[in-house]
Amino acid sequence: MLTMAWLLRQQRRFVRGLGTLRRRDDGLWQARAAAGLPAVVGLWRPRIVLPVDFEQRYTAPERRLVLLHEQVHLRRGDTVVNALLAAMQCLYWFNPLLPLAVRRCREDQELSCDERVVARSDGARRSYGDAMLKTGLALSPLPLGCHWQDRHPLKARIAMLKRPVPGKKQWFAMVLLCAGLSTGLGYVAWAAQPAQGENADADAPYYSVKLQLDVDGETRGFEMRGQAGKPFAFSMDTAAGRRWEGEFSVQPLDAEKIVLTGILREGRKVIVAPRLVMLAGGKATMQARTQDGGSLFRMEAVVADLGTSPVVGVAAPVPKAHIGGVQTVDAPASTVGFANMSPPRYPPSLHTGEVVLKVDVAADGTAAVIVVDRSSGHADLDEAAVQAARGWRFNPARKDGRTVAGKVRIPVRFDRDQIPATIDGSAP
Repeated sequence: MLTMAWLLRQQRRFVRGLGTLRRRDDGLWQARAAAGLPAVVGLWRPRIVLPVDFEQRYTAPERRLVLLHEQVHLRRGDTVVNALLAAMQCLYWFNPLLPLAVRRCREDQELSCDERVVARSDGARRSYGDAMLKTGLALSPLPLGCHWQDRHPLKARIAMLKRPVPGKKQWFAMVLLCAGLSTGLGYVAWAAQPAQGENADADAPYYSVKLQLDVDGETRGFEMRGQAGKPFAFSMDTAAGRRWEGEFSVQPLDAEKIVLTGILREGRKVIVAPRLVMLAGGKATMQARTQDGGSLFRMEAVVADLGTSPVVGVAAPVPKAHIGGVQTVDAPASTVGFANMSPPRYPPSLHTGEVVLKVDVAADGTAAVIVVDRSSGHADLDEAAVQAARGWRFNPARKDGRTVAGKVRIPVRFDRDQIPATIDGSAP
């Protein structure tokens, strides 16, 4: 607000310094002052304002060149550009480099107008230089307008008059040079990308991750199978209304050790980012507590190396307890198995990306509600994944030995080198 008030004060001070404006017969306006004029003043209805001694100060050729300069400002809409610069000064008042950038931009406006005038008035460079020397500098800045500023680089503008105006061949050569440099840099960036595709992950091992969760005394267990480096996720809701979510991935650390890394959230808050190192087939445990101490999360993980088996994504529930010799299962919803699930149709655009779907699974194993939990950034990929998921069948969640409704998160990856699209894993 202070910057806006300061700019408005500058604008008002410059306009008041002009005195009463008189409309001339040629449609231009003439002020009672001379400092900073001629100039283009105003934003919604910009007009050219001439100094009080316009006819006496300039010769006829100089008057024509000065008016041509101001008309170039009008046709290009430089007053609108200067208004946007003033708005940026109000929004980013804290940036110490912005005043310098605004000043340089306005200086470039004047230099560009000078170039246009010289190009249209061949042989009038001396007259145009004389007109610059006769123009009075402004005593106050003009935020919404184009005028001769109080510290304008007049020496640089006059020196520029000595340079030849670029011809069409020079412009064409410059465009070709810029296009060649852009193409070359783009090719170098593309060539520097690491190789991706089917062969990149061909030898990556597969792992079985068995998780046993305990949140505030409520337990749940399940198993995830997937390839090294590909994330899987889970969530668990408690009777007290707490919701814990985790996203993890498995990577081989060396010939014997495996590392399980991820992020654990309670609600939308990140509680911890654990890194569990264990032997293949070994066990690792962790626990985390919310900041208010109201919820405690415990996890026990057992990771087994499955070798290079292509069977991924089978989620097997883990028994919770045995009651009266009958096994009861309390497990989240899971996918039937990706070998029996039709992959999405690859859209004609051949975009690449990963879509994460969140599916509400009914008790009969059908998809009741399908939403895009994380978009790929391409609407056609998201729609293709949703359409495919409508035809999938799921293992419903089970509680106390009965099937119940549940939820599952499924990452679906679209890769041109692996058409059709691949389903990386499922997560309850």
